Amino acid sequence: MTVKELLQYRIRNQQLNRLKPHSPETLVDYMGAVQAQDYAMAKWAIALRLQDPGEQQIEEAINEGRIIRLHVVRPTWHFVTSDNVRWMMELSAPSIQKAARYIDQQTGLTVPLYTKARKVLEQVLETEDLTKEEIMDKLAQRKIKIDNLLATQLLIRAETEMLICSGKRKGRRFTYTLFDKRVAPAPAIGREEALARLAALYFKTRGPATLKDFAWWSGLTATDATKGWKAIEKELTPAVVNGGTYWMFEQDLPAAKAVPHSFLLPSYDELTVGYSESRGLLFNGDGNLVGNGIFRAVMMEQQKLTGIWTRTEKKNGIELGFNFLPEHSGTPSRNLISSVKHYEQHTGKPVNFL
Repeated sequence: MTVKELLQYRIRNQQLNRLKPHSPETLVDYMGAVQAQDYAMAKWAIALRLQDPGEQQIEEAINEGRIIRLHVVRPTWHFVTSDNVRWMMELSAPSIQKAARYIDQQTGLTVPLYTKARKVLEQVLETEDLTKEEIMDKLAQRKIKIDNLLATQLLIRAETEMLICSGKRKGRRFTYTLFDKRVAPAPAIGREEALARLAALYFKTRGPATLKDFAWWSGLTATDATKGWKAIEKELTPAVVNGGTYWMFEQDLPAAKAVPHSFLLPSYDELTVGYSESRGLLFNGDGNLVGNGIFRAVMMEQQKLTGIWTRTEKKNGIELGFNFLPEHSGTPSRNLISSVKHYEQHTGKPVNFL
């Protein structure tokens, strides 16, 4: 398999060809988890994969609890569906708690403190959704005074214990609500089944990918990632690219003309953040110039990252700035301009670019 063919598979498997009329929640359900550290960019990551990219429908899915935002899989924010969040959290909570342990100690999150705060959360979130600042005020009223960083650690712990999750937004402010108010009960599944389920989800949506790629994305130990992969190994097909072995579910190679090649990718997009050792297949030159394809919003043309883009709110719309890599002509391709138009549909505002 060539690198070009591998990237064609990834683009299609990640739904960037937008051939299926997904709703926001069915797209997130298919993807399993979409990194949502940067909220606006995460909404664009969803919209980029939808035929109808309107931002309002994504906000509605989040506010109505069809999409949940919380720390799951790797210890960072992700969008997941209410159908998947229980088993994913049960699987990933131990590793998230372990990763948070050092900062817990540094900030003073002790077992007695958390136990007291948890009781308050159970009470105050029963009747209304509250912002982080409002929660801190409620705790202070009960003589539990904590600073911002300690509050963050406390709330992450409560998420991993499936006590709280994202609630309805108050304007532009995020809130928390009780997990059980938003997520329906579901039968527990065994850890081995959960590992296999997560592995199947990953290689279906991100393949072809390596085992190390899966371990990075999932936040699992190498041992657990291998267990999940081995459980589905017979269903996977290996592909050798540049001497490395990549795994995928067998399928026909998409026709090159049917696969779009140019996108405005958001920061932390799954096409880049979903991989570790094979992320560099997208780089055209020094990955540092494009934030390794993770930390900055990047432009992709002809299956290569060709620069970064920025967004600035103006009085009459949105202005996009393009900063191409040195070897680029400096003129955006026709397909990249099509992605700009899709972004304009997403925001509902006129978009101009420099």
